[in-house]
Amino acid sequence: MVNLLKNTMEIIGKMSGSSAGYLYKYTSNYVETISYFGKEGNENGSLNNFFLDVVELILTKNNEIIDHELLKELNSKNKWKSAFARKIWNDANNNEQYYLILLSPKANNFTRTNLTTLSPVIETLGQEVITHISALKGELNNTDGKTVDDDLLNKFSTNLFKGFMEGSGDLVFILDKTGCFVKVNEYGAALLDYDAADLLGMHLIELVSTRHKIGFSRAMHRILEEDKLHSFESSLISKFGNEIVFGFSCRAFKEDGQPVGIWGIAKNITDLKRYEEKIDELNNKLIECERIITIERQRSQRQKSILSELNRMKNEFISNISHELRTPLASIIGFSETIASDPNMPEEMRLEFNEIILNEGKRLAKLINDVLDLSKIESGQIELNKTEFDIIELLNEVVEPYKKIIEGKGLSLTTEIPEEKLFLKGDKEKINRVFGSIINNAVKFTNRGGRIKITAQALYKEFEVIISDTGAGIHEKDLPFIFQKFYKALAPGSDVPGTGLGLVFVKQIVDLHKGFILISSELNKGTSVVIKFPREFKV
Repeated sequence: MVNLLKNTMEIIGKMSGSSAGYLYKYTSNYVETISYFGKEGNENGSLNNFFLDVVELILTKNNEIIDHELLKELNSKNKWKSAFARKIWNDANNNEQYYLILLSPKANNFTRTNLTTLSPVIETLGQEVITHISALKGELNNTDGKTVDDDLLNKFSTNLFKGFMEGSGDLVFILDKTGCFVKVNEYGAALLDYDAADLLGMHLIELVSTRHKIGFSRAMHRILEEDKLHSFESSLISKFGNEIVFGFSCRAFKEDGQPVGIWGIAKNITDLKRYEEKIDELNNKLIECERIITIERQRSQRQKSILSELNRMKNEFISNISHELRTPLASIIGFSETIASDPNMPEEMRLEFNEIILNEGKRLAKLINDVLDLSKIESGQIELNKTEFDIIELLNEVVEPYKKIIEGKGLSLTTEIPEEKLFLKGDKEKINRVFGSIINNAVKFTNRGGRIKITAQALYKEFEVIISDTGAGIHEKDLPFIFQKFYKALAPGSDVPGTGLGLVFVKQIVDLHKGFILISSELNKGTSVVIKFPREFKV
């Protein structure tokens, strides 16, 4: 009889979607568990106080359905989100009350609709409790010493299964030991587009989708071999070819230890699986979106860093260009005022001051032209005035004015320039400025006693010029940025004036000629600049 109660409890659990359920006797503030299903038993009485509180609550609230907020009033740490409790039998003679309590971790699991479906099975459970009580008291004992009448048990079992079959919203079935349908409910058959009568005698494996047949057969063998409830998923094909995913819960009937059949419940979980797939798909998209957001956030941070650095370089450029503009202007204004204020100034001094004013004016004009040229290059407005010219002659012309400056600063100059003519096609004036800018830097950043070497050679398809010095050099960390606008790399302790535009202009001109420039440098050891232009031979 105890097994019958437990089986009925498990059926109620399946129909109601409960995770745990208890049938207990309540007498004068004392609780005794009669039967239960779920992972947690109550043999040690750990739930007794909780059950007592539930009884008091449903008597006070006059409501069988208990929501999460009410459950929290009983125990703030409990994991149950919804509960259902109903008195199924009252033994007035012995002052005993029998309650069924169902628990679920899912909020709003119990509704009036599914409880209406459960009512026939709960009534059957009540009848079984009466029989159980009678059996314990010996009221059904017969002369053979049997405690329970088999016909009565069969009656209760039949009524239970009938109520369960009629009220279930799932596929409920009984198979013989070969796997053929012996009994099936109408609602479940309709899920597969059949009438219940059409399925009787049909082997269940015939409905299983081809890709699941092997796994389903193995599950059936395990059910027949083991005396426990088995749960698994499989797809069935309806009469009209639709594939429906079911969650099966099955157990074998056994007589004398041998299987004689299988009873089972199959819940349609097609929509659930579809939702799970959609959730997986959305989760994958979410992961992808989060990854893209992370990349974009990192890119944004890099852009902020770049903008911050550009802003710093721009401010530094403005400071430098202001200084560079102010210095020649101060000289021009100062010497002009001196000449204007002293009409008796000696002619020799006047000529010297005029020379200084002229040189500072040229310096100022060059600085303004550099800024304008850079702006034109950046906006794509600059054009190359290409002509065919002797690059050897041009290089000698660029070097010649610096010889006097180099000698005056106490530097050593070595040149290795070919004597024969070599013609290139390009903008002669701008290439002149390229060589001049590099040589000027070598002179500017090399201290007295240093060396400057200029080497030129004709390669197969290129003309190469290497300008090396033993000057201050460039720090390794500055090398990647020396061709950037507004960037000015100075050796520690160096206070050489400049705007930081010279190398930017050089790089732009070399690129416009499809040439190549490379700077190699070590701090306090010097710098080497390699420039290559594509050559064209004169016919």
